[in-house]
Amino acid sequence: MTTKSTTHIERIVEQVRVATDYQLNKRILRERILTELHLPYNNGMFKVTTDLLAFLATWPDDTLHLEDVYQNPIAIKREELLDLARQHYQSVLNTWHQQHEELKQIRKV
Repeated sequence: MTTKSTTHIERIVEQVRVATDYQLNKRILRERILTELHLPYNNGMFKVTTDLLAFLATWPDDTLHLEDVYQNPIAIKREELLDLARQHYQSVLNTWHQQHEELKQIRKV
């Protein structure tokens, strides 16, 4: 095998490694971010999702009982939890976006 062929193969192997590392790191980042979406409220723990946000935004009553991630009924003030959940969700997603962009830049190097 010529030196040129060896260099070409090494470059391809490196590109495959970087792509694989990117996908692995992307998955690890997503898993960590999903964990960070948990929000403690009134002795309960809620995972902030778009479903929870939509439910809280449309529910007509200001106070209700909502099941937390540990399957406990927790008394909540809808507007209060909605405000906290919106802020928390946006903060976590902003962090995710920023870290994902950093991963993409590392991949391009």
